Parts: sequence; structure tokens; C-alpha cells
Amino acid sequence: MKKRIGLIGAGNRTINYNLPILKLMSDDLEIVGVTTKSGEVHRRMDVDAPVFDSITKMVTETKPDMLVISIKSNTVTEVLNEVISTNTPFVIETTDNYSIYTTISESGVKAGVLEQWPFLPLEQFKKMVLESGALGQILSVENDYRTYDYHGAAQLRNYLAGDTTPKVISLKSVENNYRSEFYVDKEGESKMPALEKVKAKVGLFENGTMLIYKFSDKHKNMPFRKFRSLKVAGSKGSIIGDCLLEGGCEISVLDDEGTSRDLKIEQKFKEEVIDTISCTLPDGRVIEWKNKFGELSEHQLATAHLFQEMLINDNMFYSVDNAMQDMVVSYAGG
Repeated sequence: MKKRIGLIGAGNRTINYNLPILKLMSDDLEIVGVTTKSGEVHRRMDVDAPVFDSITKMVTETKPDMLVISIKSNTVTEVLNEVISTNTPFVIETTDNYSIYTTISESGVKAGVLEQWPFLPLEQFKKMVLESGALGQILSVENDYRTYDYHGAAQLRNYLAGDTTPKVISLKSVENNYRSEFYVDKEGESKMPALEKVKAKVGLFENGTMLIYKFSDKHKNMPFRKFRSLKVAGSKGSIIGDCLLEGGCEISVLDDEGTSRDLKIEQKFKEEVIDTISCTLPDGRVIEWKNKFGELSEHQLATAHLFQEMLINDNMFYSVDNAMQDMVVSYAGG
């Protein structure tokens, strides 16, 4: 039986990003209603479902199994209490407003967070390698200025996720401000020195894995920093690389004789869409991530993975409690 989905918001995020994913999942999901403030939708909103100006009215009349909130994070507070009052499970985009998560958590309503960064295709592939045991015990995870704030924290914690993702039990941090040198950007324009806030953190997860977390609020604007990466160090190997396909990734593991082997990672595309990412371990096992959803961008493929788990399988595996823990990792420490 198809899951009935109600959409809250009909702006660009819904039209250009979430709606194409939901349409690819039409065998399992049915959009039964849409809400906007005006009760009207743009002509680009190609969906055969009634439109409402009230969340309560939509839920009452269409009885969705799940709601998808796709509105700007700074306006979520305007609708959150009404969403919660319907007692309908929902998924919400990430926000850096911690109080939104605490309000949802305290309400007891079933909810998931659409945090895409840990579930990008290359990140899912890395996770499969880790779950194979090829790297042995995970000793440390590190965000080396690669990913923005709590998204980076979510990626690091996801490397450790099993049935229960471990929490950070110790966290120390330092912050400083630096002024960069003059530099020329990739368009050849001269740039004045920029004031840059840098954080460095060291923590310990409850399972004994070390957390190393480095962040710059100008991480995208310093082109002279050629290599920024996510790292995993294990007792039998390591992963160093990007989280996006074009950035590349290196995986080294020990074989049965104790010799370090660099794994060959193969990416196959259908036209310009990623199809598979694979490697062969020294023991002959093949690790392969496969695109199950078709012609979507990398971030849409991550969201499709989340939709499949949360909307179709009813598994809120990235919950508001996960999001709160990731915000603690990225913002707390002293």
C-alpha cells in the first residue's frame, strides 16, 4: 500500500529538489495534499493534489501518513506548533535553530531530519567499507576543514553508526580569529584579507573512538587551501578524501599478510549520472554502492535514501536527537 504524503511548502525547494525525488518514488508514495500560505501554488508545481492554506485542514481532509516540511528554516517556527498539534509523523530540513529540535523532541511526535551530507553516494560507499570490517576498529574520525559545521559532525558520527550511534562524552575546543593574506581567487580576482574564525576540537566518543574536528567559517573562500578532507583511521586501514564524487577518495587497508594495499575505487556513470561506486577488498570481497533512484543529483540521491528509510520504511534513523547531538559536537566544547 502506498504511503500518503502531505507537503508543507510549495517553493523552489519543493519544486526543484524534493518533488522530482517523490515522483521517482510514486510506486510507494502518493502526494495527497499541499499547503501554502496563500492556498495557491506556482504553475511549475506539477502535482495532482489539492492545495490548502491550512496544515490542520489538509491533515483533516486528506489524512496523510507523513508530512514533508520544505520551507525556509527561519519560518519553520511559524508552523511548527500546528504541525505538532496534528500528531502526524513528519520530516524536516536541517536547521541551526536548536530550539526547533528541542520543541519537536519534547512533543513526542515521530519526526526525522533530512540531513543529506552523511548520505551522499560517496559517504554511503565509505560506510559500506567500514561496515565490512576492512578497517578494523575505528580509532579516530576527523573533519579537516572539509564540511560546514554540524553537517561535518553528522558525517563523522555516521561513520560510527550501528544500531546506536555513539555519543560524545568528552569535548574540548579552542577558537581563534585570523586575517588571511592577499590572494587571487579562481576567477583571477584579487581578494582583500579576510577575517577567519577557526575552531579546533578534540573529543572522545563513548565507544573509545577519538573525534578530531577542525572548522573554518571561510572554508569555501580560501582557494589556496588545496586539500580539505574527511578522514577515518582504523586499526587495519584508513580513508582520506572528499565526500563529493569529483573530490576523490583514497582507501588503504592491510591484507592477511599485514601488507598495506591501496584499494582501486571505480565510479561508473550512465551519461552524467552516477551508477555505481565499487572496490575489491584484499580478501576478494566486492563492496558496491548502486544508484537505486535514477537521474538525480548527488544531494538528491542522499535525500532519496532518507525518504526511502523515513517515508517508505517508517524508519526515522536520523532523528531530532541525532541532529541535537551533531549540533552539540559542532557548537559545544570549552
